[in-house]
Amino acid sequence: MPPAVVALVAPDTGMELQARVGRARFAFVVAMVCALLAAFAQAYRVDTRDATLKNLEKAGQLENMSDRQVEDETTKSNRLYQVGRVVVGVGEAPVFLGLGALAVLGLTWFLRGKAKGRAVVPVAAAVLLPGAIANLLDAISAWQHAALPAKDAVLAPRNLSAIAAVFGHPLVAPWLKLGNALDFFSLWAALLMGYGIAAAGDVTVRRAVVATLIGWVCWRLLTNVAVGG
Repeated sequence: MPPAVVALVAPDTGMELQARVGRARFAFVVAMVCALLAAFAQAYRVDTRDATLKNLEKAGQLENMSDRQVEDETTKSNRLYQVGRVVVGVGEAPVFLGLGALAVLGLTWFLRGKAKGRAVVPVAAAVLLPGAIANLLDAISAWQHAALPAKDAVLAPRNLSAIAAVFGHPLVAPWLKLGNALDFFSLWAALLMGYGIAAAGDVTVRRAVVATLIGWVCWRLLTNVAVGG
């Protein structure tokens, strides 16, 4: 079994193996495939008609347009979303791999460790797998819908706010933003990165995991609370 898969359930053992003998290819390919599945599923199911009607009404154009013109605008809007969503899906894994590698190097330097060059990219690749699982669940969820809006589509629950909504107790502001910040798959990835930094950077597990989780909390609060995510 690939070390990156072992790391999902045993991060201490799995990330040590990934840093020592693992390769980036397997985890990267899995992440890429899952990102594309989610992108194509959402692109196929998207229906921007409601959003298009709102935009046309806001612009004062709706009352002067025929049904055919409205359909043409909706089709155009669908195509734009589909192209954009697929482009994001194609770029997601490579971008996150690069950012993950930079994070491993940066945190190792911050903790005064010594990064093992050949271990950095494999560790960053393994960190992609929780997000890949989330994308796979999103793809499955998207296929179960007849149509999806371009924005705020309800797919597989990833965070505390979504879980609360599933159980019929939706969070309200300001707790909604805090609930959005607690993304379970992102937390899982941060935990893997902590163990990966310990293995790839000659840092104690305790220091690496604690520092990574503190950094994760700060980042999630910044992107989901401070800037209104």
